[in-house]
Amino acid sequence: MGRERKSNGVDQRASEMSLRAGLALSGMTYEQLWVSYIGLGGMLDRDQLHASLEGKSPLSSYEHDMVAQALNDHFTDRGQNHPVAYAHELRSPPEEAR
Repeated sequence: MGRERKSNGVDQRASEMSLRAGLALSGMTYEQLWVSYIGLGGMLDRDQLHASLEGKSPLSSYEHDMVAQALNDHFTDRGQNHPVAYAHELRSPPEEAR
């Protein structure tokens, strides 16, 4: 089985899958997501964000949470639940717990 990619204790594969699923469910474009993300304080440029969502560049816990918040804000603005997990919900268990 392949090794999990981790950054700040966050399983990067789980992060990517969570954010991409949220984006697909939201119907937002990458551009719309990026604008919302920047408005919340995200620091990545549009191309960096796109690369991260495609699994080409890892996200820090902070950046994951900014993207998740932008997506969840989109859902709650429409009276829906907030389905995208935050970084602390994706943390990998310690090696000894596996």
